[in-house]
Amino acid sequence: MQLETVRFGQVDIDESKILVFGDGLPGLEEYSKFAIIKLDESYPIVWLQSVEEMEICLPVIDSFVVLPDYSFDIGDEDVGELELTNPEELHVLSVLVVPESIEGMTANLAAPIVINKATNKAKQIILSGGEYNVRYPVFANILKLIKEEGADAGTVKEDK
Repeated sequence: MQLETVRFGQVDIDESKILVFGDGLPGLEEYSKFAIIKLDESYPIVWLQSVEEMEICLPVIDSFVVLPDYSFDIGDEDVGELELTNPEELHVLSVLVVPESIEGMTANLAAPIVINKATNKAKQIILSGGEYNVRYPVFANILKLIKEEGADAGTVKEDK
């Protein structure tokens, strides 16, 4: 399927991998279908692109890249809504905030996006308890990963 986007122009996406957010995302409830766009030049950052509105595209990152020991409980209602049957089905992302100064980049660990890879059902879950920060600094973690894996995150480069 060809999808027109503001950020990337026309991209080809696999229709079978479109994520469905039953209630939309908080603040974007009217949009329920999204695709993940992965680009080598922005790795480990990926993009959550609305299939219904070409202007909506959120930078996201695997939550375990940000914080390897990240963990939280998913309530029974969310497990049922996402049709989760085993942990291997899970993919967890965090929404990034990228300010003008990229060194101030943060991830929202207090509201992870939980995806069932088997069904493509997804939901942003607001965690209670305040254990995780809405603005968790991530620049150093991303830079470390880029160095270790030899990846290229586009604008994230260090002078030698």
